Amino acid sequence: MHVYLYLISANYVSTKRFAALSRRLEELAPKPAMAIRLEADGVGLWQALDTLRARGARRIDLRPVGLPFSQSLENWLPGAAGAWCAQQSGVPPEVFFASSPEHDDDVIRAVASAEVSLQRVVDRPRGEIGKGWDLPPSHQHHLLVCTGPRCHLKDAPNLADHLKSEIRRAGLGDSCLVTTTGCVFPCNAGPVIVHYPRGDWYRVADLSEIQRFVKTVLVQGGRLEHLIFHQTGVSHETA
Repeated sequence: MHVYLYLISANYVSTKRFAALSRRLEELAPKPAMAIRLEADGVGLWQALDTLRARGARRIDLRPVGLPFSQSLENWLPGAAGAWCAQQSGVPPEVFFASSPEHDDDVIRAVASAEVSLQRVVDRPRGEIGKGWDLPPSHQHHLLVCTGPRCHLKDAPNLADHLKSEIRRAGLGDSCLVTTTGCVFPCNAGPVIVHYPRGDWYRVADLSEIQRFVKTVLVQGGRLEHLIFHQTGVSHETA
C-alpha cells in the first residue's frame, strides 16, 4: 500500500482548525493519507510512521504542507525519518521525502488567484489592545515547555498537558505559569522544561519524570540534579 503522510508545521493554529485541514487533505489525497502536526500537540512523526507500517504501508511519501515550508525542517526531516528506518526490523516501508509545494508553480498560481471571502476592515481605535493582556498572571514558577518539532518527535506533544494535570493535582494551579514554546535550541537534550526563576533546564522524558518534577521541584522546592542538563547563565554555546 502506497500512502501519503502530510507534515504540517503551524505553531499558532487551533486544534479545531488543524483537524479541519487534516480532514480535507485526507479526503482529497489521491492515495490513502494521514496528516500530522510537527509542533504543539498530536501524534509525532515516528508514531505516525509506526501506525502506517502497522496498517500495511509499503511506501510512505512524506509531503510537507506550508507556504513557505521551513527550510530548517526541510533539511532535518529526512534524517529524522531515516533514524526511524534504521530502528525497524524486517523489511520496512520505502520512505520518500517530497519537495515543498512552494516549488510547484500550479500551487503558487492557485494561491495567488484563489477566490476567498473578504471582511471589510473598519476604524477601531486601540484595536490592537486585547482584553487581559496588561499584566502576567500571578505565579511563583514559570515553566517553559518546548513543543518544537524536534522535541515533538521525542513524544513531547502531551508533555504540557501532563504537566498541567500534575500541577493541578498538587494544588499548585495558581502558582505555576506554564508556557508552551517553539524550539529552545538544545534539541538533542529534549524534551525540555525550563524552570524559572531558578533557570534550571530539565530533560523530562516521560510521565513518571513529570510526576517527580512536580513533587520534588514545585511542591518540595528541591532539584532533580540527574535531570538538569543546563542552568541559565552558567555557560552558553556561541553562535
